[in-house]
This record gives sequence, C-alpha cells and structure tokens, in this order.
Amino acid sequence: MTAEVPQSGLLALVDELLLSIIDHLDSRDALCSLAACCHRLQGLTEPYIWRFLLVTSGDRARNIAAALDVRETRSSYIQELSIRYPDCDREGIQELNHFIVLMDKLRHLTIESPCPNNSEWKSDVEFDGWTRIDYMALLEASVYPRKGISPTLPMLQSLTLHGHGPDERKFTFGRCAVVFLHPTLKSITISCTNFDAKITHADITDQQRRSTPLKSLTLIECNVNVRFLDVVLSLPKALKELDIGERLHAFPGCIPSTDSTTRTSQPAFLEALIRQADSLERLSHIGGATQYLPTKYPTFEDDSARLRHLSNLRSLSLGVETMLLGHVQRDDYSASLRELKVLDVSWANNLKGVSEDTLRHPGRVLRHCTDVIKGMTRPVDLSIVFSNPNPEQILSTIPTANIALVLQTIIDGPLRTPMYTLSSLLRSSNRRLALLTSRFSTKQSYIPPYMYGEEVPFEEKFYDSDDFWRVSGLNFRVMDDEVFVEEVKKKPKMVCAGCKDRMGRSECFNAGDGSICIHCERDMRDGGIDGNDIQCAYDVDTCA
Repeated sequence: MTAEVPQSGLLALVDELLLSIIDHLDSRDALCSLAACCHRLQGLTEPYIWRFLLVTSGDRARNIAAALDVRETRSSYIQELSIRYPDCDREGIQELNHFIVLMDKLRHLTIESPCPNNSEWKSDVEFDGWTRIDYMALLEASVYPRKGISPTLPMLQSLTLHGHGPDERKFTFGRCAVVFLHPTLKSITISCTNFDAKITHADITDQQRRSTPLKSLTLIECNVNVRFLDVVLSLPKALKELDIGERLHAFPGCIPSTDSTTRTSQPAFLEALIRQADSLERLSHIGGATQYLPTKYPTFEDDSARLRHLSNLRSLSLGVETMLLGHVQRDDYSASLRELKVLDVSWANNLKGVSEDTLRHPGRVLRHCTDVIKGMTRPVDLSIVFSNPNPEQILSTIPTANIALVLQTIIDGPLRTPMYTLSSLLRSSNRRLALLTSRFSTKQSYIPPYMYGEEVPFEEKFYDSDDFWRVSGLNFRVMDDEVFVEEVKKKPKMVCAGCKDRMGRSECFNAGDGSICIHCERDMRDGGIDGNDIQCAYDVDTCA
C-alpha cells in the first residue's frame, strides 16, 4: 500500500478556500505560475486563466488554438474574447474560427479587423483585409443552427463588431441582421458598415416581435437605412439605450445613400423610435457629414410620430444637424427629459485651419442652441460638446485693443456674448449650461470608431454657468460685465507690475481692489512665463 504524501501550505487547504484565494488574483502570470505547481492547482486555476483572452496577432491566435486543441474543456472556460488585430498580423487569426464555436460559456465577444480606409489600401490598392473571423456564419449558427446541432454562443451577452467582408462586400451588413434575433444578447455595438439588410416586417413573426432581451444598441460610423432600423427596433422587449452615429467620414464604398426616403431625416425615423417608446431612456443621434444630408426636411403631418411619445426618455444627445433637435426646438419632447447634450462634430468637420468660419463657429453653435432653448417650455440642463479645442481657445481669448474691433466685426459682436445670453436664459429657469471640448491627451488624434491602440477622446469642461463669468479658469467679469466695469472705472486706476513691464498689453484688466488681473491669471494658469512663477503685484508706482 502506497503511503499518502503529506500536504502543507496552500495544498493543505480545501478546494473552496483555494478558489477564494485564486479569485483575488488579478495577475495572469501569477495564475500561470500557480497552475504549473501541480495537477490539482492547474485544475483549479485554468478556468481563471482562460476566462479572458485578448488576441492581437495571428501568432497569438495560433498559440491559443494549439492550447485549446490539447484540452477541449478550455474552450468552455472562456467568458470574454477580444480579437483586435492590425493588418500586418492577420495571418493565423483564422485558426480561431473552429474554437469560437465551442465556447459555450462565452459572454462577451469583440471582433475588430482593420478598416478599408487604412493607409494599406490607399492609392487604389485592392482591399484584401477582410475579417479573418467568419462572423457572419458564426452569428447565423447562433440563431439558426443546423439540424441536430446546438446553437453556438448560447450565453452571449454583448457583441462589439467592426468587421469587413471581401471584395465589394466590405461594407455589407446583410446576413449579420440575424444577430438581432439572438436570444441572450443584451448589448450590441456595430461600426463601419452599411446598416441595411433585405428584411422587412413581413419577415418577422408575431413571436419574434418584442421578444429579445436587447437593452443597448450602438451604431458607430454607419450608413443607416431607416426602414431596416424600423424592423430592428421592433424586436427588443425593452431597449433602454440607443446610440446612432451616422457617417462623418465617408469614402468610396460607404458613401451615404442619395435616396432621401431611407435617411433618418424622414418621419420614418421617429416612427422607428416609437417602437421602443415606453422603455427608451437614453437616445443619441449624430446625423452624419453635412454634405450628404438632405437639403430639405419633410413636413410632419399632425398625426406623425412625435419625440414626446418617448415617455421614459431621460437623456438626449444630439448633433446640431439632426432633425431631432428641430423637434426639441418646437417643444416636442417628453416631460421625463432631464438633460440635453448638443454636439457640433458635423459642423466642425467642415472647418479647416484658422479662418473666419472657425472664428464664427462657437457663436454659431451657441446661437443655434439659444434658439432651441427658447422654443422649450420646460428647459433642461444643457451641455454643448465642441469636437476640438478651438472654441475653448476662441471663447477664452483676451483681445488686445488693436484687434478687438476687427474680431467683433468678424464674429458679428462681442466674443462671449452668445455664451452669456444662453447661460442667462437657462439660469432664468434654474437650469445649467456646461461647455466642453472633446480632446486627446496628446497631439495625435483619431477618428471613430476608435481601434485597439488608439486613444479614445475625453470630454473636458471649460465653462459652467454656476460660475457665470469664468471661462477656462479665467474670470472675464473684469472685461465683460459692463455694470461691474463701470464701477471699477470709478476707482483709482491700477496697473500691475507685470502688465506694465510686458509690451503688447493695452490695459491691465482688474477689479481695482488689488486682486489678480486677468493677464496674470492666464499666465498663472498656463504655468508662468519662461518657467517663472507669476506674482500679480500692485504698488504706488504702478497705480495711476
């Protein structure tokens, strides 16, 4: 009889305690080291090691495929799979096709392949970067499996898809439409496709309508066919979030349709939204590049669907160009609405360099939003997101005397007046205005959809109506509040040493009470001058 080998340390613990310890390890290397100790620990740790996989190259895909081939049970351990590869590393990605089918516990799937707009296929080079994962067949098998075979991906909860077909089908969505019948999916994100398929309401059975658990649908840089969208929105039981981003960056193969009846500028768009009227809580819509938008919007009949019919809507995020913003301006929105965000990205895409149009842009957006708020009988908190830092730079400019009048002529009035007008309008209804820029942390910028390795822009607030006169950290009351400025003029004039010493400053804008002037406040915000700290000092010699 063989004597038992005594166990000590971790191995002396029961499996339940070991699993509790393993569950707190967030280092893959630590898990792999633990698995290498013995068969018992390997059996306990492998489900954690294989729980999440990130695949960024064909070599990585081959290694994973080989390991899954050795032990088939590993496929069932995988709960999240993210495949995001550049074109130079595409060979070998296809090795995973067989094994994804076996991942019966997979909950989250991301498939991201290179975009045809990438530099590899510029200058009329034929596109050969079609997605190496056969996502169309995979999705079809998850909803309509072959006879005698269980559906694939039976536990899938979220799907993020940026895929392209071969040849002329690189932007075809087509057969992927079956994904909207998936019985467990709660979140779907689709990008860079012509969102259309040959499916009508006649193809949908009564059992399929309002049957799926989908809660969130996001479309990024897609050409959206409103008729197909109408069919899609007839399927979820209770969709809560809908984010529709139409194409801002179009190129051959994905030019928006010239058939206006298929566009979201039609009443059919609202009719589609009404299918989720009782559940939709957050709605976002960017109408796409302005040069492809219809020049005239149709007239809505009295019995047309209305935005106000979305009875549970809390948050609305709209591009300045979308016809939905026109509905808000006509007081057509639900009483449940709590916040409105307006984005300028469609208009801003037409701006090139520093020009008169660039200088006019912030005021143009602010005046447009003012018209919207004036049309609302129940104003809500408003955020305006500018897609680049130019508006912040323009609105926080301190014009010198020699350009102030010229600048006012260019922009049709004082620089920040449209901002104060809108802010005052909202404050009169106890509502807030926030101005933000969407920026990157480095000088490198990207366009959506943001791929693996690309920075996602972040929003940064530069104005809040609660601090009425402050823009980008600078208090402009000493320049812009006419009543306050007149009061300051009654005091002895003060000029700080910094403004007196530095050329090009026509006036030291201050409150006349010894507090920091706006020029020194700006220099302090920007880190000083030539690395030196800023001291805004007044003395007898600098007082007039």
